Amino acid sequence: MDYYGIDPEYGTMADFMLLIREAHRRNIKIMLDMVFNHCSEQHPWFKQALKGKKNKYRAYFNWKNAREVKKLNLTDWHVPEKGATDECYYGLFWKGMPDWNFDHAAVRQAMIDISKFWINKGVDALRLDAAMHIFPPGREKDNVIWWQELRKALGNKIFMVGEITQSPTYIQPYLKKGLSSAFNFDLAEKIIQAVLQEKHDCLGFWLAEVQNNFRKTDMNACDSIFLSNHDQVRVASRWDGNIQKSKLAASILCSLPGEIFIYYGEELGMLGLKPDEFVREAFPWTWEQNSQNCTWHTSKYNLPFTLPSYQQQKADPKSIFNHYQILLAIRKNHLALTHGNIENVICSDPSVLIFTRKHAQQQILVMHNLTGVDVILRHEDSSFEYTMIHSSSENPSPKKGSFHVPAYETLMVDVKM
Repeated sequence: MDYYGIDPEYGTMADFMLLIREAHRRNIKIMLDMVFNHCSEQHPWFKQALKGKKNKYRAYFNWKNAREVKKLNLTDWHVPEKGATDECYYGLFWKGMPDWNFDHAAVRQAMIDISKFWINKGVDALRLDAAMHIFPPGREKDNVIWWQELRKALGNKIFMVGEITQSPTYIQPYLKKGLSSAFNFDLAEKIIQAVLQEKHDCLGFWLAEVQNNFRKTDMNACDSIFLSNHDQVRVASRWDGNIQKSKLAASILCSLPGEIFIYYGEELGMLGLKPDEFVREAFPWTWEQNSQNCTWHTSKYNLPFTLPSYQQQKADPKSIFNHYQILLAIRKNHLALTHGNIENVICSDPSVLIFTRKHAQQQILVMHNLTGVDVILRHEDSSFEYTMIHSSSENPSPKKGSFHVPAYETLMVDVKM
């Protein structure tokens, strides 16, 4: 409804500026979700467009003859609830969200101006909603050109990640002087299937190829990796809340190259199945009575007897929350994990995901046991030297050159080069 304001439910612009200042003081960056594909039917410009074909803002949206829409049964075109009904407007997702007409130069400039407004407020990065749907289906090249136009206008300092629900091959053109990154939906499902099926199907080799192709397209391009998002079934519900599998999925995610995105509550193992309201339940800070939890919808899956709260998990060293804390600290403190390539992928045993992460003079060997049975792994060079980084085994190196990896666990070592 308003691209320049703060919804009163969330506070004021002064509150937002305070958030920016306090976040930056703590070396935290703020990313803003920008919805450029569509607006609300309550947006003032759409209301103006409904007043007639001569209105300035009519051209800001897409229109088609109502008879043609009915004849062809075009479900993405909608009859206006107010004003003339001889033309229908285009709304890919829903009648309440009309698509902008990006063929109109004024629309493109408006979105550039909106982006600059928030960047000037101190926003550090943009998450770009429905990035593959700026133009109607079949106009992928025009989508790419638009993001290149926005990149040129904003410069390379602003990180721009796009929501593109297609394969990495489809994503690749978007990264050439356009988007900084895009969410890797295929990787998310491959991680989930590896945990569910207890075999990896050469996930590491596939990802190495993907990232190599991204770099060929643009040396500054990177991957954005995640397990699930606000539109999907909660990842913990994919394995009925199994804590070991949630930890394993987190371990795999945190060992892979790319910018990590964690959907709120994944660090607690929050549950949730469709419809959307139930994959977006309130975060349980505490289960104590008279607590200050946020509320908006009665929770169905995340309840005191189904999920330990943040307060409980913070105090439990074996919780999913503390598992994430450990993994992210390890990642932050090792350049090979934050910036390194994925290399030397071993595909011979589908039940154990093995690869190295390499950056400059640091190389980290990563081993994920996807099964419910402990494994002993032997390095082909028994004389190689290493420092243990992460292991849950009491005796991770039972013999020189060999590693004990417990069921559903991960072992990482810093190899001396």
